[in-house]
Amino acid sequence: MRQTFGTNIMDQSGDIHLLMTQLGHTSTTTAALYTNPGQEKSKKAAKQMVERRTNYLEKD
Repeated sequence: MRQTFGTNIMDQSGDIHLLMTQLGHTSTTTAALYTNPGQEKSKKAAKQMVERRTNYLEKD
């Protein structure tokens, strides 16, 4: 539950200091474990692929 809570805070607010306060962390290194830039990049790439495909299909 803690991981989910921390991840949700970061997803919704993007505020690492808020996350640190809520979870009681004193180090941004520890708090950074709840950020997942790789997942965000994957979501963005998937969205771009859908947009390209949609644009391609609309041309036909």
